[in-house]
Formats: sequence, C-alpha cells, structure tokens
Amino acid sequence: MKRAAGAGSKSKADAPSAARYALLLRGVNVGTKNSLPMAELRAMLARIGCTGVQTYVQSGNAVLATRLGPADLTKKIEAAIEAHMGRPVATTLRTRAEMKAIVDGNPFGKVATNPAYLCVTFLSSAPTKAELAPLYAQDFAPERFEVDGSAIYSWHPGGQGKSLLAGAIGKLKVSGAVTTRNWNTVLKLLDMLREGNP
Repeated sequence: MKRAAGAGSKSKADAPSAARYALLLRGVNVGTKNSLPMAELRAMLARIGCTGVQTYVQSGNAVLATRLGPADLTKKIEAAIEAHMGRPVATTLRTRAEMKAIVDGNPFGKVATNPAYLCVTFLSSAPTKAELAPLYAQDFAPERFEVDGSAIYSWHPGGQGKSLLAGAIGKLKVSGAVTTRNWNTVLKLLDMLREGNP
C-alpha cells in the first residue's frame, strides 16, 4: 500500500532533483588571517543542506550536491563563511556542464606544456570591453590570454610567481566574484563532478 503525501507537501517525483556544483572560494588559507580548514568548510556546507561534499587541496575548492538554486546557495554559503571568518569571501559556482565547457574550450592545448602554468580565471559574468582594457593595452608575450564568456584562460610559460599577466588579471576591476585556478585543479574538479550524478 502506497503512503499518501501529506496535505500541502510535494511528492518525491515533484521535488527538485539535486544539482552538483563545483565551489571555488577566493583568498582562503592565504596569509595569517584567512584560515579556513577544509574539514570546517565541509561541515559548514553540510549544515546548509549540501550533500556529497568533497574538498580538494586547501585553497577553497569543493564539489557538492544541493536542491537549492545557485542564487540561494551562493547567499547561504557566503553568509556561513562570513560568519566563520569575520569577512566576506567571493564565491563562485560552476555546474558539471559548465566545467566541461571550460575544459573543452581550452585555447592553449597545443602550447601549454605545463598544466600548472595554465590558468582559468572564473568570473561571475562576462567582463565588458572597458573592464578588459588593461589586458589589451599591454604586450605580455610570451604569456598569452584568451577571454571566453565569463572565463579568462591564461598561459604563463615562466610560471606565475613573477608573471606580469597574472598580476594584471588579479587587478582587473570587474563586478562580482573573481578567482583563478590552475589547469590541474580545473581537471580534478571536473573529475570529481563526474563521479556523482549530473
């Protein structure tokens, strides 16, 4: 005998399915006042209703499943992290399909010989021409960059430590969240997203 759903409640068939996201935080565990242990991040995400939470390295990367929409999820994550750290932290979310599109769209596959020196800067929205003007105003050769929607690919053959291009990208005045990951991290996050349901 099937159990009837209570009055005013949704059946399982009507409930929204959980979506999986990659979460990227900016500026955590950098310096002395930005500590956020990944165990605490996992617990924090679980408390706001996320499931299947996994983290990767210590720089603020996670994958998770949730029935919250991206706007509500971002709001809850940012509120929880600000309460914990005492300051706001830029939060970026990408779905598995979005991360796959980033990987498939790599313009430097034939020249980027070291994946640690190939980076993707994730933005909340596509930057305007005016916001990108500082990048186009300089010659960074042999470093290279390409903008594709809300992502900036950058290739730093000499590494990022003294990279003029990396510094210029970091100083861009764009709206919303901005955070950068190297190609190894991008690939790992996509693999982690693939391990769960779409």
